[in-house]
Amino acid sequence: MERLAEQDFATAIPYLGERNETGRLAEAMDRLRSRLAERRRIQGETRLELDASAERLKAIEAAFQGAAQAQAQLAELLLQALARMAEGDLTVRLADDGRGLGAEVMAGFDAALDGLTGGLAPIRLGARDLSAGFEAIVQAADDLTQQTEQQAAGLKQTAAALGQITETVQKTASGARQASEAVTAARSEALRSGEVVSGAVQAMGEIEKSSRQIGQIIGIIDEIAFQTNLLALNAGVEAARAGEAGRGFAVVAQEVRALAQRSADAAKEIKALVQVSSAQVGEGVCMVGQTGEALQTIIGRVAEVDALVRDIAAAAREQASGLAEINAAFARMEQAVRQNAERVDQSAAATRQLMAGSAELTRLTYRFKLRRPAGAGHASVPSPQPAATPIPLARRSPRTAA
Repeated sequence: MERLAEQDFATAIPYLGERNETGRLAEAMDRLRSRLAERRRIQGETRLELDASAERLKAIEAAFQGAAQAQAQLAELLLQALARMAEGDLTVRLADDGRGLGAEVMAGFDAALDGLTGGLAPIRLGARDLSAGFEAIVQAADDLTQQTEQQAAGLKQTAAALGQITETVQKTASGARQASEAVTAARSEALRSGEVVSGAVQAMGEIEKSSRQIGQIIGIIDEIAFQTNLLALNAGVEAARAGEAGRGFAVVAQEVRALAQRSADAAKEIKALVQVSSAQVGEGVCMVGQTGEALQTIIGRVAEVDALVRDIAAAAREQASGLAEINAAFARMEQAVRQNAERVDQSAAATRQLMAGSAELTRLTYRFKLRRPAGAGHASVPSPQPAATPIPLARRSPRTAA
């Protein structure tokens, strides 16, 4: 515009051909340049005509001066409007009654600003809403990150507790296995003890049998001693009857009787001892039998305990295996939660970048001062804006209009 005001009509107008407000403004300026160039051409022709006719030159000069004054005023208005636009004020409008020299240019200028304002207002609203949405997304992402970290910490603690439980169960399984081995060894020892007791019972039975046989033999000895005593007694009686001749025989019979008596006494003592021994052997047999029964009961109980311990060991192994699988699953879950937390952090970081860009876009849109569209409510404009400030167009003098 400054170059146009300086009568430089060879300067190319930028942004021609764009389908936006800037393009329309550029087209308006291009038309203005064309008209100014045309008027300049007319001025040149006028100067040629002035050389031929002074009166005609005066009239043409007066008309040219009026047109130049109007053009200068229009250019000044456009420069002022463009300066305010450069400062971000899009409320500027060019006031005209539609009959001036630049009415079409001013109307196009105002229409371009109206279109630009109408395009920036939704952008401002959208940028503000977009910033609010990004802020909500970032807040939700932060909350989700915190929850995910808490879940990861909880899973880590649970995995640690499961690891301790798994270790305890493994120790329990090992102890149960050792207990099973000990019970198996105890069962084997009990079985061997049962065999020993059975052998002892059998030996006691043999001893009892031998004691009975000894008792029978002692009974025979006692009977022999009794018969010997009777024979010795009869021999003594016969020796007494024989008188002096049987005196020596009587002495022998007396000795035999004494020996028989001693044998009988010894047999009685042996018999008593054998009876005591037999009774003790019987008690021993009874006690050994009871011991054998107790050992059999113990063997049965040990077998039951062995079965229970084996079941406990098997269950402990299964629990340890299951807990190991659960621990591995928790480890995978913890890893997945950690990965999700990292993804959420990445998403939050990307969203923060988008939010920063949206905030920058909002800030840039608020650099522009927009006018409120006619009939628009408060919801359609982010903040109240003053009405457009028209730039009055200086009217041409009657002489210029003539």
